[in-house]
Amino acid sequence: MASAVAAGGPLLIVEDDVDIREALQTYLELQGYEVRVAGDGREALAHLAALPPPSLILLDMGLPVLDGHRVLTARGTDPALARVPVVILSAETADMSPRDRAVYAASQGVAAFLPKPVDPKRLLETLRRLLPGLAAPQADAPV
Repeated sequence: MASAVAAGGPLLIVEDDVDIREALQTYLELQGYEVRVAGDGREALAHLAALPPPSLILLDMGLPVLDGHRVLTARGTDPALARVPVVILSAETADMSPRDRAVYAASQGVAAFLPKPVDPKRLLETLRRLLPGLAAPQADAPV
């Protein structure tokens, strides 16, 4: 299947919960995105080293092997990957104050925070804002 995002690289979903990961993957593929998935931080780093690099990373913070913080730190050591937008999808960040989220975002290169369970419309709005023109314009598919 040809993807609207292929020229800019796929989205990378880093999520250890299989049900959430598969639901996100299916939903985003229905929206015209090419998607890669990783179930832990080490697998995420392997995807980051692959070509083409992802256009955007959807990152859970509570991951096995290497947590989301360590993935962000490793990403930050590569100037090309440091430019890849990261959207944190995590229940862990829901308790952070807006100021703490802003400080964390600035220090780690995080483009957005979305709480779990993620609202599909809000997710698409975020992706369209961060990756304008990369997804085929179409009606939102049901989740």
